[in-house]
Amino acid sequence: MSRKKTKSSPPYTPTHADASWLQRHAFWLFMGLAAVAAIGAVSYFTRAPGNGFLTASAPQPIAPTVQKAFTFNKLLAMKPEELKDVDIAEMNLLCATGLPGAEKLDVAKCMKKLDEWAAKVKAETERNLYRLSATFAADEYHHSEVYLRSSMLLQVLQEDLGVKYNMTAKDNFDFKDSSVAFIHGMIPAPGQTTAQTPGGTCASMPVLYTAVGRRLGYPLKLVTTKAHLFVRWDGKDNPNPAWRERLNIEGAGHGFSSFDDNYYKTWPHKVTEAEVQANGWLVSLTPKEELAEFLASRGHCLLDNGHPKEAFDSYTTAHALIPQDPAYSSWMRQAEVRFRPPQDDDLEPWRYSQSRPDNRLDQRPDVKAVIEYNRRITEQLSQPPPPNGPQPQPGVSPWP
Repeated sequence: MSRKKTKSSPPYTPTHADASWLQRHAFWLFMGLAAVAAIGAVSYFTRAPGNGFLTASAPQPIAPTVQKAFTFNKLLAMKPEELKDVDIAEMNLLCATGLPGAEKLDVAKCMKKLDEWAAKVKAETERNLYRLSATFAADEYHHSEVYLRSSMLLQVLQEDLGVKYNMTAKDNFDFKDSSVAFIHGMIPAPGQTTAQTPGGTCASMPVLYTAVGRRLGYPLKLVTTKAHLFVRWDGKDNPNPAWRERLNIEGAGHGFSSFDDNYYKTWPHKVTEAEVQANGWLVSLTPKEELAEFLASRGHCLLDNGHPKEAFDSYTTAHALIPQDPAYSSWMRQAEVRFRPPQDDDLEPWRYSQSRPDNRLDQRPDVKAVIEYNRRITEQLSQPPPPNGPQPQPGVSPWP
């Protein structure tokens, strides 16, 4: 049976009615095509490289961080080599226990919240790793996985999760409220949002970034300069070759920046190389040095709240951990002056006669002269000791 042949139809020629319909609906046809193009672009740029397209699913949880110290006293009883196994967030939060502003602090719940935040950071970071090979974005991240991961860490915490700087502390910084100096100031309590938290400062924000980053395996360290704390990606000898970089991370405020070490010799305060060496600044901190920093913040809070004896004890414990750091012995002296000022019986006659030549050694000084002498000696003892000068030993009075 042969196939029946049919006459082919001529090409379609639009009629006047068809043209009128196109003119009437041209705008909506254009908008529809634009919407399809936009959806396609979003799908393309948010796909996971080599893994098809991502779906909007909840971040997969990470392994919960295990508590090791549980209480402040147990933390202080640990040997220095044991501190490396203690989560930096637990260490920081335990040093805040019992302080004003930490009355409702729940260390375990705070650590759980940081685990949740780390899962969010991980999901968003992995979703954006394709940017390292995308021509439109690779330059932004300096073609560095370390740079991208560091940037995403701060971006997700700040923009997605609401971590912010405590603006009330910007021009009036003191330690009376422990939430200014410790990370619980940025972690919402149950039933609370991050918008309802006071926020952090340069004393606490770098600690929170480090705590979340370490939950993802990032080799993050705290670093000090004069009156400032920042984070460093210190990836030398890391098992992952892509992570073997050294990158300073500045996020005490809004956004992400990275500066070299020389920048921190001029900001926030100008310092000399001798000061850097004497104070151990710009060096990645060890776990026991991190604990000493937190103990100093505890001491500052106690001192600002009128508890100089307890502050002295906190500074003394920090000094015992890091005896070569002159800051801790200086703060010990400032605290001791507050709770045990010099008495007239402590005056050495020859020193007093030199400062007050009008008083004879066989005469008892007048009260006003003693008060003035005590004031002057108190000011002298409140000054930091020379970098290479004698350092007081733990539990021993630093008075000369």
